[in-house]
Amino acid sequence: MRLALRLIYVVALVLIVLGLQGCEVDNAADEETSILTTTYSTTTTIEPTTPQLNYSLEERTIKLDLGSAEIRKYKWEFKEKVYTMKLAFYSGSYDIYKGRTRARNYDLFASDPYDDIYIKEIARQLSELGTSLDDWDIPPLAISFIQSLPYTSDLITTGFDEYPRFPFETLYDDGGDCEDTSILAAAILEEMGYGVVLVELPGHMAVGVECDKSVEGSRYEFQGKDYCYLETTSEGWALGQIPDEFKGVSAEILSVQARPYLETDFNASYSYDSTDTYVGINATLQNLGTEAAKCLRIYAGLEASEPGKVWDQIMGDNFTFPSETTARIKVKNLHAPSGQPFRIIVRAIGDNIVSEPAYSDWITWTFGSPQ
Repeated sequence: MRLALRLIYVVALVLIVLGLQGCEVDNAADEETSILTTTYSTTTTIEPTTPQLNYSLEERTIKLDLGSAEIRKYKWEFKEKVYTMKLAFYSGSYDIYKGRTRARNYDLFASDPYDDIYIKEIARQLSELGTSLDDWDIPPLAISFIQSLPYTSDLITTGFDEYPRFPFETLYDDGGDCEDTSILAAAILEEMGYGVVLVELPGHMAVGVECDKSVEGSRYEFQGKDYCYLETTSEGWALGQIPDEFKGVSAEILSVQARPYLETDFNASYSYDSTDTYVGINATLQNLGTEAAKCLRIYAGLEASEPGKVWDQIMGDNFTFPSETTARIKVKNLHAPSGQPFRIIVRAIGDNIVSEPAYSDWITWTFGSPQ
């Protein structure tokens, strides 16, 4: 006879282990631990083994090409005055950006750190250009520069219905659609010290700029602060002025800040006999965010049909997981009783991120074939 089944509240165990490692945990998620055990006879031809979890990291270094430069001059009007700005562009950098995935949330394009060299330079020039303006004229000045860029359709310029651009790409392409110019505007205004959010409306996107009650017009309350609407797609829109079709329409507000963002994918292999099913997992974890995931641990388990419980599980040691990094994970020897339903769960838990769990379908292995 041997110990074969441990049904454990997954979240509680994960948090307890994290706490033992000195990581920060969310007390709101802490739950009472419940452990149930049972035994069953084994005549298995597969040697019982302890689950194993190993991983390797592949960090992608994004370094902009600062070789030969193309100098571009921008010219636009704001409050009946002509403004100009010059920026240097490097085609090699554009090629690097084209190879980056679009599978990330809009706010992560705006908070991307790799084009800070451009965002800081634009913010510097706009601040100098606006020295004679009132404080609340600075955001409209910045937006007037962005509004002067041509509107371009994703479908026409890229062949995709939706193709969000990083701020550098919108500048290099000399334009974009509403989410592209809003992402660029949010990055610039945040660098200039303004509180900003992205305002996602049905079929449209704009920027919200933190403002006080003295500013008239449309605004949104988010996390106890007011954000005035600012349109980015064409010239002439003032702070707080919103197109008629979006007046009174509900919007989703997206905070713009550096954060990790994890994507998980996996495939599995199985070996079995009349008593045991053993599962191996090959998983890929990517940090597509703009900040490292801290004190991160990889968790894998076989969920039982009883909610919140598992047949077997394992969690790796904690590590720092930088942005634009991929982890290749191998798990061996997770096991469940033959004939009992289970599904695989893989997720990552850190002190500043808990990833969405990745699941397999429900599987029941009997001796001979899965059901």
